[in-house]
Amino acid sequence: MMVFLLLNALLNAIPPQQVLIATSRGQASVPVTNETGTAAVAAMLLAQPLGLTVSLDGSVAHVTLANRAFDFDVGSPFFRYDSAAYPLVGAPYIARDTLFLPLHWLTDYVPRLFAGRYRWDPWLARLDERAASSVTAVATAPPPAALMPPPPPPPPLPAPSATAPNPITGLRLPHSIVVDPGHGGVDPGNPGLALPRGTSEKDITLGIGRLLRAELVRRGLNVVLTRSTDTLIDLASRPLFCRADCDLFVSIHVNAMPAGRRQTRVNGVETYFVSDAKTEDQKRVAQMENDALRFERTTAGNGGPLGFILNDLQLNEYLRESARLAELVQGKVSAIHPGEDRGVQQGPFLVLAAARSPSILVETGFATNHADGVFLASSQGQRKIALAIADGIVAYLLEFERKSAGAGSGARGGTGGGDHVR
Repeated sequence: MMVFLLLNALLNAIPPQQVLIATSRGQASVPVTNETGTAAVAAMLLAQPLGLTVSLDGSVAHVTLANRAFDFDVGSPFFRYDSAAYPLVGAPYIARDTLFLPLHWLTDYVPRLFAGRYRWDPWLARLDERAASSVTAVATAPPPAALMPPPPPPPPLPAPSATAPNPITGLRLPHSIVVDPGHGGVDPGNPGLALPRGTSEKDITLGIGRLLRAELVRRGLNVVLTRSTDTLIDLASRPLFCRADCDLFVSIHVNAMPAGRRQTRVNGVETYFVSDAKTEDQKRVAQMENDALRFERTTAGNGGPLGFILNDLQLNEYLRESARLAELVQGKVSAIHPGEDRGVQQGPFLVLAAARSPSILVETGFATNHADGVFLASSQGQRKIALAIADGIVAYLLEFERKSAGAGSGARGGTGGGDHVR
């Protein structure tokens, strides 16, 4: 069974060179291209075997399959179907006057959204259309929260021993990271005034979170996502993913400015750790993120969210480490971000307060600023942010290991035994 699971994970991680499409119209072999770093297929080559039709309206590609309409924003890793937005691994693009669609859409979403009409076989790299007589009806697409989890990432590299550094990162000890894509489900996050139509903060954070997980796994780290689909996780429940075996907690969010003269002008990235807010902007951001409580059925403790935060701050032993992690991640992300470096900030974030490890919240840009919105919604922008956050995490862990070795405590695999603030 374990061998089967590993082979299945590898099949999902390594795209085929071509896919075979078998329908009542005949069979066709469609090549898969990887020229942008993500597996994609030319839409025109799907037209005959699938009966696909495509029309372009500016940067929006309207695709019709079996009388069902899909809208793709060229350059953005999302599509819209039945008034819902779905995240993609990669973005559609146009090259040589040809529209290319992510293979992820064809092999993952098409079989799911058509109630058994199509079946994808990853072993044969084959998409089969079932006979019309065996399909009762095309079902209405389930909401994003009902989608199955995405294919698992490639298996992590073997954990390095205490004497043999990881060849990619140089780390000598195993580490586990919890990545928390903010919002989800009925909580869309802040209004995406500068994001493509149909997308919101929850879509951006999930896209970055998945990419960050994949990159950290590639570097040999163990990673847990608090959510891998469009579902709502209570704010107080998210830190519970980060307990005994967790070294770091990283929450991903998108910023926004309220209506006013600064709304569209303010841009850039900032990274938070949990503490008392010192400025009006810090209070605004903490209030905006904690406001997700209104979508939840439970409250965090008898004293409400503020009482919970203040009480748990007394138990948080990791403020200094959190501040250092925030500093390193902020430095890496601001170096690749088109907006302003807004620095390390602090605030009473419920999602960070209960984590039993160094924890940070990265505001990856402003959905109310045009340049930030374009960057955040693009597959290239999301990938750059994910890689930069991964660089900051590894830099922190390397620094921690050096510090621990100097203190004679290098035998422990996590960061919980470091220099705590009490």
